[in-house]
Amino acid sequence: MAGNNKPSQQWKLRGGTAWVYPANGAAQVVDPVIVVADPGQGPTDLDAFASRVDGPDYPLRTKLGQHGKDVILVGYNDNCDWDTAEQVIEEAALRTQAVRSGSKPMAVVGAGRAALLTRYALAHLENMRMNHQVAAFFSLDSTTPTAAEQDALNAVGAMPQMPRLEKITSAGTRDVEGLGPRDDQAGSQFDEALYASSPASENALVNEEEGDWLLVRLP
Repeated sequence: MAGNNKPSQQWKLRGGTAWVYPANGAAQVVDPVIVVADPGQGPTDLDAFASRVDGPDYPLRTKLGQHGKDVILVGYNDNCDWDTAEQVIEEAALRTQAVRSGSKPMAVVGAGRAALLTRYALAHLENMRMNHQVAAFFSLDSTTPTAAEQDALNAVGAMPQMPRLEKITSAGTRDVEGLGPRDDQAGSQFDEALYASSPASENALVNEEEGDWLLVRLP
């Protein structure tokens, strides 16, 4: 699978790297979807992450490209603390906005801890009165913040206000808000939620149920 992962462009970020896959072999980024890797021990293996995004359960990167979406995968140069990882995500969003041709709205996808960090990055940009132009934020199996992280989130408004907030929780995964499909969703901070009937496999970012749900809700 690694042979299919070579990006058309590569961006060096402060503390990270982005792999860029413009749709249909185009040279420009027009309709971007940013997919953020979960920080781990050491630098992000972007080749492995690309394989997981385009995983066997659901080839998300391929499906996005078929729908005319340009995919930007974001990883980190080393094991990052909260502030460094959040800054990498901010720079990726602003870089995407700067190079994008036209004004189509952006979407951002993060899973696990990446979802938590992306949530904070977008809220932090808004708190600084910056228009990140992200129209949809997809949180996949987000990690529950620590007390210190929740304080940081609260300081910037807890959730980003500009994008539409979409949440996916896989079966067997603790919901970040403690809600389930039978609970009153009016109490959720998210606009829409999917409670997937089964989780994706370990080597896939999403399964077919989750991928199809995400795809139709893109801006």
